[in-house]
Amino acid sequence: MDSAPKIERPARDERLLILIARTEESFDPLVTALLDANIQGATVLESRGLGTIIRSEMPIFAGLAALLPQSTGNRVVLSIATRAQIDDLMRFLSQLSIERRPIAVTLPLETVMGLGL
Repeated sequence: MDSAPKIERPARDERLLILIARTEESFDPLVTALLDANIQGATVLESRGLGTIIRSEMPIFAGLAALLPQSTGNRVVLSIATRAQIDDLMRFLSQLSIERRPIAVTLPLETVMGLGL
């Protein structure tokens, strides 16, 4: 019996979707957009920007920190989605005000393990 994990090749149109909600107010519309685009499987990570880390953990850079914008933290959403789902998502997100719009990146997938695709 082979105990090696199965390496899966995703469908050609599937992409890794990375979204960063920069404020608490921008997270709720992001979740709504994901559900409207039928993207239901996602991982949400709490994160902090570099400016927040410099401000709170590196007092030697206090002068630099004063030049950086205040931030309370971010949420990073990771998901695998099809191009059609991503297109629907981007259409919805493009309608949001710039302040509520997340940072969005997609990357092609070469190999996936553990998703049962």
